[in-house]
Amino acid sequence: MNTVRWEIFALLRDYASLVPARFIQIPSNISFAEMNRCLVELIALNPHFQLYAPSNQYQRSFWKTMVRQLEDLLNRSGEEDEEIDPRILDHYLSTLPTSGPTPGSSAPSLRGQICDRGLPLGEPPSKSFVTYFWKPKLNQVQEHSHQDMVNLTHYRSSTLEESRTTIEGGTTGLRTWFASHMLARYLIQNPSIVEGKCVLELGSGIGYLGIIVASLQQLSPKVSSSLWLTDVNEEVLSQCRRNVQLPCNISSTHKSVEFRVLDWEEVLHSNVKPLENLLQNQINPDVIIGADIVFDPALVPPLVAVIALVLQLGYKSGIQRSAIIALTVRKAETFQSFLDHAREEGLFFEDIPLPEANGFEIVDAVETGASADNVRVLRITLHQT
Repeated sequence: MNTVRWEIFALLRDYASLVPARFIQIPSNISFAEMNRCLVELIALNPHFQLYAPSNQYQRSFWKTMVRQLEDLLNRSGEEDEEIDPRILDHYLSTLPTSGPTPGSSAPSLRGQICDRGLPLGEPPSKSFVTYFWKPKLNQVQEHSHQDMVNLTHYRSSTLEESRTTIEGGTTGLRTWFASHMLARYLIQNPSIVEGKCVLELGSGIGYLGIIVASLQQLSPKVSSSLWLTDVNEEVLSQCRRNVQLPCNISSTHKSVEFRVLDWEEVLHSNVKPLENLLQNQINPDVIIGADIVFDPALVPPLVAVIALVLQLGYKSGIQRSAIIALTVRKAETFQSFLDHAREEGLFFEDIPLPEANGFEIVDAVETGASADNVRVLRITLHQT
């Protein structure tokens, strides 16, 4: 099934990217028989989802919602000979927890967390594989005139294992944030920014943007591309490496991806030579990228100083470097502090207009409150005097 209706693809995309089931609705223009078949072939029996499945918690919620909506659709259709495919019901039943208290749950403190059906209450979100679909620029042009149908072969996907909580292990870096999707959209529609270049990402998190950049570099006919993914948290960086190297991702075939712990505070040390050596002699980037790294006021000065240092080192070597940063404006004071420090460091910044989706759909950040309205993408360069 390589070609499907746009509405079917939207449902597939929502499932893959773990859009909360309460926001997913079976399209009204799709027949029961077609919906039944698509849910089985595109989701329940999809080999990708069998290897890289969403968490059991999410699947349980999704299939419960789909079964209920299929029953409603069947009742409205009046097709008495039709029935929900048993493979859908079996898949849903397989996600249900076993009944009865967890072994060793006789302690009074734990018994209070068990409901009358013998199931734990307040089950915390577990880690999950998440898959994001995106379309390379060439395929966006090819499919422009067929918006009612989607050719699945024109799409690529990026899969990550990520946390489903806002903070885990004392860090926010174990999940993908909205600004990363916005910057990814921009780079996908402007791949020349990273093709054949050495790219340095600051605050790489678990690797979504790194997977996109590495994939764009791999899809390009240009050679000598390289990518440095950096973060201050070693656990986050380890998860980043695992995600980038997942066999289902094109990024796994990239031979020049480096993973490096980088603490921005090093730029404020009295001896900055080791950092300069790393940035100029080992990495020597053409472009810097970063997404959702402007959120902690305490980190703004070292972040801006690192960006300024890279651009200044490039200027001294005759290299015209730039940084492209996507950020969510959560607090106006933090954003203004970022701009003020950039000016003090002699940096020039300009807003990059966000492009239309044009086939690269991103998940609405319904749980985080982020949206395109409060995301800024900035190009930062060294102010030339």
